Amino acid sequence: MNESTAIQYNRAKTWQLILWPLNTTTNNVMNILLMFLSYVAVGGYGIAVVMAGMLATYSRIFDAFTDPLIAIITDRMHSKFGRVRIAMLIGLGIQILALLALFVWGIGQGIVFFTIMYFVYYIGSSFNSVSINTGNVILTRDPHQRPIIYRWGIVYITLIATFTSVFLSNVIFKKYGSISVEALQELCYIVIGICTVCAILSIIAISEKDKPENFPKKSNGKSINLKDAWSLLKSNRALQTYIIAATSDKIAQQTATQSAISIMLFGIVIGNYTFYGTYNFIVAVPTLVLVFYATRIAGKTGTKKALIKWTTASIIFAVATIVFMALIDTTQITVSAVPTVIFLILTAIYSACMRTTGAFTSAMQPDIVDYELYRSGTYMPGTVASLYNMIDKTVSSVGATITALAVASLGYVAVQPQPGDPLTSALFWMTMLLWLGVPVIGNILTLIAMKWYPLDKGMMAEVQEHNREIHAATRIKANAVDNKKVIG
Repeated sequence: MNESTAIQYNRAKTWQLILWPLNTTTNNVMNILLMFLSYVAVGGYGIAVVMAGMLATYSRIFDAFTDPLIAIITDRMHSKFGRVRIAMLIGLGIQILALLALFVWGIGQGIVFFTIMYFVYYIGSSFNSVSINTGNVILTRDPHQRPIIYRWGIVYITLIATFTSVFLSNVIFKKYGSISVEALQELCYIVIGICTVCAILSIIAISEKDKPENFPKKSNGKSINLKDAWSLLKSNRALQTYIIAATSDKIAQQTATQSAISIMLFGIVIGNYTFYGTYNFIVAVPTLVLVFYATRIAGKTGTKKALIKWTTASIIFAVATIVFMALIDTTQITVSAVPTVIFLILTAIYSACMRTTGAFTSAMQPDIVDYELYRSGTYMPGTVASLYNMIDKTVSSVGATITALAVASLGYVAVQPQPGDPLTSALFWMTMLLWLGVPVIGNILTLIAMKWYPLDKGMMAEVQEHNREIHAATRIKANAVDNKKVIG
């Protein structure tokens, strides 16, 4: 890195780039647990399958509309302890208490208690999301470093998801004999322990950057308000196209990653649920290799170009996997070597491509924050993230409902799918549709949206050059205030 580049960008140390993404991991790990909440709703609270899916939808819509309010509060916050750490500790504390209430303390309390605690969880999630997205912006403004943040986020979630799936399918499932409430309570304790460790390490990583001088005020000196949020949504073309691309992918992800889908795929279509953990362990290595390669290249070519490339690859391998599964006897996967190897190759590459595109869409958010500062003179990382989250969560919330209705259409009205259930043609094609078909639709919408996304590599260089002067002025003002306090 030459001297001019080092001066131009606020850069992060290597260890900060590695540790900070652990905060993103906390939300992702909790989401793994939440994918099984419908099992607790049905088995622990006596809630019907479709109603459980609808409650998941309603809670995410509620979550969507709390995000902007919490973000505006945090974007107006000026404290010697910064913004990120405060929002992070509040959010994580609420999330942990809500998970314990849902999975452990509240079993048998009925639908009202379940619904209230589900909503409370998402209040904490909103605080945590603001801390994550704000931290991603202030940690570094170097376009070569930003993809690295999301690279490590994917590394952690891949490793932890692999561990969780192995533990679930090979330890808990064998121990309890089914995906029971008791099994998920044990998983809940493990998730909370992992999240606590991740939070401590990410707080250490962001502490140096979480300071007032890294949060420029509005050009007119006033506080951020709802009018600013509306102007951002109405006028920022980068945010508009990003919302289309990211939400279409998210609804596909929310649908495809529901716990019922993995059980239908591995426990019924393939007929060997214990292979689920082994599968995730095997595909983790190629996934991580491809993620490291793709994020390194993205720093050179720009995020937009990289997203288009890997989204196209995701579509190709998803279609190839559907065709392969349709042509073979799927129960021979894990039994016969040839179909097993082909299945692993196709799905490993597909999984890696999807993980990679997720990294690139996430990496666009800090760029959009910088673009808004360039465009309007207003720096509001929390508000940018919350507006996206509001629309994203409202749209993607239907993922749980889509899965619930689809599963119910197969006859699972009062119970959830379990490993070993009979394989029918209807179940096979529904699994293919939810697992791969819906993501293909989301990827196609992403490619369409990217035609109008303005922030290519050249445009981001112009944005950062313009913003460098604003950040320099903010540091000068902050130092002047500190000097006055010392003199006083």
